[in-house]
Amino acid sequence: MDLNTGSDFVVTLAWRSAQIAAASAMLMLTGALIVRRYLQHEERIRARVVGIWRPLLTRVAIESDELPELPRLVPRHLPFLLEEWNALNDAVRGEAATRLNALALRLGFDTVARRQLQSRRIGERILAIRTLGHLRDPTAWKPLQEQLVSVNALVSFYAAAALVQIDAQRAMPGIMLQVAERESWPGEAMARLLVDAGADVAREPIRALMLSLVPSKVPPLLPWLAHVDAVLGSEVAIELMRRHTSDDHIVAAALLVLLDPVVLPELRPLVASADASIRMNLALAIGRLGDIAETELLMKLMSDRVWWVRYRAGQAMLRLRGMDAAGVESVRTRLTDPYALDMLKHVRAEESLA
Repeated sequence: MDLNTGSDFVVTLAWRSAQIAAASAMLMLTGALIVRRYLQHEERIRARVVGIWRPLLTRVAIESDELPELPRLVPRHLPFLLEEWNALNDAVRGEAATRLNALALRLGFDTVARRQLQSRRIGERILAIRTLGHLRDPTAWKPLQEQLVSVNALVSFYAAAALVQIDAQRAMPGIMLQVAERESWPGEAMARLLVDAGADVAREPIRALMLSLVPSKVPPLLPWLAHVDAVLGSEVAIELMRRHTSDDHIVAAALLVLLDPVVLPELRPLVASADASIRMNLALAIGRLGDIAETELLMKLMSDRVWWVRYRAGQAMLRLRGMDAAGVESVRTRLTDPYALDMLKHVRAEESLA
């Protein structure tokens, strides 16, 4: 190949590449414009549905007379109407919800929801699940149980919520089995779900689940349980610590959620644990539960070889019930370990800056 031929090839290649790049950019721009037009169209439909149906749904919820004349329901409007109906149902209880459900049955929402349960679109499936939950339809139990074990965490969570709405007591054992497998379920929403189920309904299935789990599954679930029900979390943690005294992971996790000072005598021997996480979490537990009677134990932990243990022990010292400035100064005069003295100085400085 001579120089001219090689040069022509490079120029041609560059030109073709520029054409391809330009065509790709045009396709991307066209695609973006199409998506934008589609979203604008969808928003116009949503606004139309809201304008027509929101006042009517609100009237149905707050008035006790017969259902009003309904406008013609355009199938294209149905997804937006279902969203609007579900949003209002989330906010009401009692007779208002009953009236909204009567309207939904008249409009065939139950049939639509059952059909949408088979949708491949996650959003449509969740909307269907929410609808069946609000309708409290016991005949939807089996298909909702199938959604409960979905690989999609949001689908399974909404199915759990719907089952609780239909029959909380019947739903809780199956939901608790899912909790053990689904750390990705949203904690705040799960707490609300259990509140909706009712403490009497939820507490015993939760307790039974936690006490029956294989030990490796317990540590990640204890913080979740403490967030959902702090008192139950503490009770379960105490029981688990007593059952699994040699499992460092369970003991370390349990120390973080204890609320009952009655267990303090059982905790004190843990100061000699070989596991630094246990010693650190012990300091946190003592600071949360203890009083100045625990000063000697925390002084030992403030001399620990691990910085984080010393730090948590120093913080706990300042938080003990009955501890005041004179008490802290007394501790300082009794400390002989330079690392402990340095840590006390450190946490006192932090406290003064807070």
